[in-house]
Amino acid sequence: MLSKIEFDECLKDSPKFRAFLEEEETVIDHLEQKLDKAIKMCTIAVDSGKEYVKNQSAFATSLWDLRTHFQEDTSAHNALGKIIHCLQEMNKFHTILLDQASRTVLKNLTSYVKQDIKEVKDFKHLFSKVSESLDTALTRNAQANKNRIAEVTESANILSATTSCFRHTALDYVNLLVMLQSKKRPEILWTLLSYYQACNTFYHQGSDLCNDFEQFFKGLADDINDMRAESKALEKTMQNRHMCVSSFVDDKLENQSDNTQIPKQIEGYLFKRTSKGFKTWNRRWFYLFDNQLVYKKRGDGDVPTVMEEDLRICTVRPVNDSDRRFCFEVISPTKSHILQADSAEILHQWISALHKGIGAAINCGQLSKVDQLTPVGSLPGASNFKKINWEQFLKIPGNSQCCDCRHPEPRWASINLGITLCIACSGVHRSLGVHHSKVRSLTLDAWEPEIVKVMMELGNEIVNRVYEAQVDEAVVRATENCDGTIRENWIKAKYVEKRFVLPMDSGLTKRNDGGHELSLPRTTVRKWSVRKLRRRPKSKSKEKMKACDEETASTASGKSGDSSGSVLVIGKDLCNSALKEDFALSSDQESTGGEDNLFEDEDISSLNPNLLLYKSAGVHNLPVMCQAFALGASKSWTNINDLNRTALHQAILSGSVMACEYLLLNGIPIDSVDDNGYTALHLATEKGCTSQAYLLLKHRAKHDIEANDSKRPIDIAVDKANADIVTLLRLTKLHEEIGVEEQGNGESDTYNHVMRDFSQMAVNQPQRLQRNPKTNDQYDDDVEND
Repeated sequence: MLSKIEFDECLKDSPKFRAFLEEEETVIDHLEQKLDKAIKMCTIAVDSGKEYVKNQSAFATSLWDLRTHFQEDTSAHNALGKIIHCLQEMNKFHTILLDQASRTVLKNLTSYVKQDIKEVKDFKHLFSKVSESLDTALTRNAQANKNRIAEVTESANILSATTSCFRHTALDYVNLLVMLQSKKRPEILWTLLSYYQACNTFYHQGSDLCNDFEQFFKGLADDINDMRAESKALEKTMQNRHMCVSSFVDDKLENQSDNTQIPKQIEGYLFKRTSKGFKTWNRRWFYLFDNQLVYKKRGDGDVPTVMEEDLRICTVRPVNDSDRRFCFEVISPTKSHILQADSAEILHQWISALHKGIGAAINCGQLSKVDQLTPVGSLPGASNFKKINWEQFLKIPGNSQCCDCRHPEPRWASINLGITLCIACSGVHRSLGVHHSKVRSLTLDAWEPEIVKVMMELGNEIVNRVYEAQVDEAVVRATENCDGTIRENWIKAKYVEKRFVLPMDSGLTKRNDGGHELSLPRTTVRKWSVRKLRRRPKSKSKEKMKACDEETASTASGKSGDSSGSVLVIGKDLCNSALKEDFALSSDQESTGGEDNLFEDEDISSLNPNLLLYKSAGVHNLPVMCQAFALGASKSWTNINDLNRTALHQAILSGSVMACEYLLLNGIPIDSVDDNGYTALHLATEKGCTSQAYLLLKHRAKHDIEANDSKRPIDIAVDKANADIVTLLRLTKLHEEIGVEEQGNGESDTYNHVMRDFSQMAVNQPQRLQRNPKTNDQYDDDVEND
């Protein structure tokens, strides 16, 4: 099964490509409707056991309806017919197949609709958004005044980046559409075949009927394997889809570098100025056809609009007195048209092609029809933004398998838990709600740098040491191919009920299943503490971790000479494995100092989940923070012995971006105030932590709260002469006042662009945000109008 659209059409964003998308989306909608109907009928059959015969008949009827989707696919159409006929015959035996129907039809078809088809529809929205961004960038680039060099350069850069993003997104969208169409036959047929096989097993009375069809279904199984192999081969071919972007751009650049090489036939987008009204500009797809200059809207079908009916009576010339660049004029005896190309090279190509076309029309009487249109050169491509290699996540200890069922090569993650998941377990996590688990795709979703830091500090190995510390042998674990009910019960027991977390007062010191030791009996220790922690790759961490362990041992033993005076270091055994040497992601650079230090010892009687979360946040130890949440630490708890501050206040004081992000991902209140009336944003501003201030503003922290001393964060930033934080606060305030999110105008793009720059620097180059403040005189001049 091959794609119906060439990659070049996709990259050109031609009307043919748009027509392909519309056709494929219509087919998918049709398939979804039929599948939804089949699922609905099957659900009725399962839930209404007493009326099984009636409902099974309705289900079979819905499958006949589904069969109509394959009218043009004879093999699939005939195979479905025989399968459905078998099911109708089996219905005569009045046997209920509730469990089997749940495991096959409901599970697989629902998964296909809710995941595969939904994935395509969700990506459609992303594609539409990127397409709109491209239109905006093209319009902005076209509107740039050629006399304003900075404006021209900025608009060209934005257009180049947006064009590259659109092409990759378009290719990914085509890939999803093609693969969905490729997989539907084997998936649907295999689902129904599995249901048939279940019937064959449980229907003793129907064994004779099953034997009659045994040979046919064996052949069908082989055919399905062939279909799957074909789909795999197609998927492998589609993996190289993005390579055509580079070759496409290279070909364009090669053609543009040789201005003497003019295509015989030309097509492409041009801006067309309207002749009436406000002289607006519209982007249309132009080409020469049958001695005419015609154009289409991007979403139009095969019927073009004729701009000039006879090129023989037209002349073409460049327009040099316009404010817009790359304009030319097509003039006939009765009217003229102003058109604009995207670049000087494309302008030259169009003028030359039109001159050549007019000359050929005069000499031959008519232009030949275009059999195969030659694309116009486009803007030179820009370098892609560097993306995180998601495969690096799988190098974190334990992450190469699903955290819950151990399925290999997971492609999903829970960002607040810091784990990787398979697609089946990710669906259950979504059903828990975002207050328990926030699911993202490793391969499709955008990943903020600060969330990457959280992921690398945790991982499946660490989290399972906390959430699977004491699993009863009688408990049924989720496995790769387990029933959906078992998977759901296991995940809920693990994360919602937290049934397998080792209690803080358990007093356990050793376990037979290799689990970790949460605490020692309180009669054997007098003090407890938490060590500062930041994970590193092996090559960098071996010596540091060794020194850290020696320091910890020395600190503990130095408190007293016997065991009764030892210090319990919470979570010491949670992170006993470093990252792999070839791990490419960087760690939290703002909390690099003193990883081998402990915070001040606390009396063992004070040990509780709330204080544990508070103290571990202060030393940016995410594994212990995870442990504290698992033990039931309250997100709104405040420390009455420390100005009623929250764990978020402590994370700010630790200087760690990742600790703050981890708390915010897990729902800690962002605007809580301490006894001084200071929020976390007040503290970050006072400390001059630009990266944390950015993070809080990104999570919608209130920037206008007045502390007990009547100071807002902006007042503190001005007093501290911190230009970066002043910029962030001012920009956020302006962004809210003018409501750019609702307007959807250029200011929103500027705001987001600036905030993304701060995000990258906050996590990857924090030293750039640690700037020496100006003198008071200099700074007063800058902020006097605040």
